[in-house]
Amino acid sequence: MATKALCREDLVAESIQDLRRVVKAIEDYSRKVEHRFGLTGPQAWTLWEMGIGGPQSLKELAARMAMDPSTLVGVIDRLLVKGLVLKSKDGEDRRQVSLRPSAKGWDLLAEAPHPSQGCLRQGLEQMETRDIQQLHRSMQLLVDVLETGPFRPSFVFGENK
Repeated sequence: MATKALCREDLVAESIQDLRRVVKAIEDYSRKVEHRFGLTGPQAWTLWEMGIGGPQSLKELAARMAMDPSTLVGVIDRLLVKGLVLKSKDGEDRRQVSLRPSAKGWDLLAEAPHPSQGCLRQGLEQMETRDIQQLHRSMQLLVDVLETGPFRPSFVFGENK
């Protein structure tokens, strides 16, 4: 079935609606996870990455998540307070700190679904390569138009807990 060609104004409006739907889906998913497991989206994602990455330093974790280490500090502090993460000094370099899920953190990981950033990634991974390439080009154009200065990656949705 052929779809009607949209004028430029309608394409802009439809694109805005599509972006809102994606954001809302991620927000809804994050809210459900937070309500059920008591973790914000950024906390769940950080714990998840610690679980699959094994013991690692803050710098290694930040690199794994493509984040700035200063962005992760508050999230990790909250996970420590909840007893979900263990922090220990490295055996060789006592200045280096290693982070890993605690037993309570592992228990939660066994029950909790994948964090929203992971769901977004899974959705993208289900797409055909050519569709991902087209989306990437389009998103890059949008980022280039909207960006006014240096970008420091942060979580999809802010960490406010």
